[in-house]
Amino acid sequence: MHHIVLGDDPEVKKGKPAPDVFLAAARRFEGGPIDSEKILVFEDAPAGARAAKNAGMSVVMVPDPRLDSSHHAIADQVLSSLMDFNPSEWGLPAFENA
Repeated sequence: MHHIVLGDDPEVKKGKPAPDVFLAAARRFEGGPIDSEKILVFEDAPAGARAAKNAGMSVVMVPDPRLDSSHHAIADQVLSSLMDFNPSEWGLPAFENA
């Protein structure tokens, strides 16, 4: 994890589903803002997934199973557990064995 940006950060003017929190995090990468299209966001809430999409980022959603599944359409991928995440599906390197 590179950065943590909370809702009370001075750069965050509007809460989710506004993209402020994700755009603030993108600006903090070394060398300046990273292209939003190169950022993958993991979210559990529909408002957070929509905020990431509003920022132009890709979203893997791991929603509460009690949520209405109509919210799944927001995300690029929906998983029932983070353990189901396969980095190679996103062009990322495999996890190292722990």
